[in-house]
This record gives sequence, structure tokens and C-alpha cells, in this order.
Amino acid sequence: GFWNWVRGHGLVWLKREPSSFLSFSPEPNQAMATDTSQYLNTWVEQKASYNKRDLLLYAVGIGCEDLRYVYEYDSDFAAFPTYPVLFGFKGTDQDVISFPSPAMQEGPSNPPLEGIKAGLDGERYIEMIKPLPADGAELTLKTRLIGVHKRGSGASVEMEQLVSGADGTLYYRLVSGAFLVGAKNFTDSGETNSKKIDPPNRAPDTVVEMPIPSNQTHVYRLSGDYNPLHIDPNMAQMMGFKEPILHGLCSLGFSTRAVLQAYGENDPSKFKSVRVRFASPVLPGNTLQVEMWKEGSIIIFQTKVKETGKVAINNACLELNAGAKM
Repeated sequence: GFWNWVRGHGLVWLKREPSSFLSFSPEPNQAMATDTSQYLNTWVEQKASYNKRDLLLYAVGIGCEDLRYVYEYDSDFAAFPTYPVLFGFKGTDQDVISFPSPAMQEGPSNPPLEGIKAGLDGERYIEMIKPLPADGAELTLKTRLIGVHKRGSGASVEMEQLVSGADGTLYYRLVSGAFLVGAKNFTDSGETNSKKIDPPNRAPDTVVEMPIPSNQTHVYRLSGDYNPLHIDPNMAQMMGFKEPILHGLCSLGFSTRAVLQAYGENDPSKFKSVRVRFASPVLPGNTLQVEMWKEGSIIIFQTKVKETGKVAINNACLELNAGAKM
């Protein structure tokens, strides 16, 4: 069921102090720590696809107004560079899908660690090897577990995903990091893609404010992430929130858009990669403040909620390809 899937995948943003409704019963004590290395590097392959309308809908879902992302007849029409984060949700589906979706359930599971209480969507890394075809494509997703490491009160579990075309062309490499609250009695294994990125000790070089419309989650979810946390008030309260929250990946899209516009002329070909860590949730209707520091071709950034001053995204940077406006 839904909660078993949450426990196994850790891809849903949950409050850091889960309510009793979210509490999972710890596994019985084990005499020996779980050897997590046995779960590493087994590739799981699945199909995904998208069309031109999917690209348009995603662009609107992250607030794009530039015609190159929202008008199919624009001479520079292209996929916004962060769109591939949706493939693991939508798979090949074109209609409304359940949550967790069939594609999510086909993907690899987290190792069965002892004591897991909740799963948090912790970090994302998106690297563009080659731009996606603007007309749509049939794709293959290959995903594997690359690392399990102790982090504070739980475990950091990282998955790597390669996005390729039907002809074998590699388009993207993505890494997701889930934090499994309460995980214990296991050995570290594998590698980590996580990096500590602190803003320079100076005022930001650029600050961009981005208002989030009150119905933004209603639009973003239509790209394939139908988690009821983001639209159903009752479900949000059961998950420990007063009201539905913005998708973390929508905040990622808004923030990336701000940086690419400020330092990459909003040109998708200037995008090389972006990495973020989710620090706290955002509510529809909030205003995001994206603070940026230019360090050569790397733009370090953090995203705050203007109304509260809380940091929503940190440990973040966007790397530009050579030739970007600096």
C-alpha cells in the first residue's frame, strides 16, 4: 500500500517530526548490522516517454513565461533543463495516475533498514549530457542504488539514474538522495554524490523574488507527481502539515529558472548541472527569494521564503556551460 511504498522509497517530502499517523514500527533488533553493500549497483531498467505538450505543461508548472519554453512554435522551443526529474513519476503514462505511480513502483527500492520512521526527499542532482529532443521521445531509464551512509538520526540513500534515448543516446544523469529518519544498525557502503556548499561570506551578487501562485501545485502535479500531500488538505494534515505544500521539485524548478535567467540568458544550452538540498517546505502563495553568488561558471544559490525568512533550498549550485554570460 501507500505507506509501505513510502517506507521503501523515501521519495516523498514528510515533516521531520512525523505525526503518529506516520510512525512506523521499528524492525526487531538484529544481532548483526545490515550489510548494505549487497543492495548496491543493481540496475533497474524501465521505459519513459514524453511529448511536446508534456514539455509545455511542465514549463507552466514551474512558472515559465519565456516563449522558448511555453510556445511550441517558438523558433528556439526547448525542454526546460530540469524536466527529466518527472520521468521517474510519469513513466510512459499520459493520463492521471495513482500515487505512488506505476513507474515509481517499478523503480528500485531502498534497502530494508531497521527502524525507519519516515522518508524525506533530501537532495537532487541533475546533469544534462545532451538536451532532450523538443518533439518528444521514447526513453529508457536505468536506475541503481549507489550509496548508503549514516547521517545524523538516520540514513542517506542515494540513487543514480541514466536517461537514454531509444538509440542509446545518453541525455541526462540524475542522482536523488533520500533521508530515512530513524534508520539504524547498518553498515555504510558505496559512494556519495552529496557535497557541502556554503555561500561565500559576502552579500549575494543577485537576488530574485519569485511569487508562487496559490494554485501552482494544481498545475505542477499534472506533469506526473500526483502526491495528494500537495492538493488534499486532509491528507496534508495527516502528514503533519496545516495545509498542502508546494512540491519540492517545483521549488527546484522555480529556483533553477531564476539562476538560469540571471546568469545563463535563460538559454537551456547554457545549463550543465544543478544540485540542491531541500531544507524546509514552501507553501503555495509564498514568495521565494533566490540569493545567488557568482563563482566563475558556478552559481551558488540558496532559496528562502520571503514571508518567514526560512531557507527552503540550500547546499545548492548551478553550473553553466562554457560561453554563458558571466
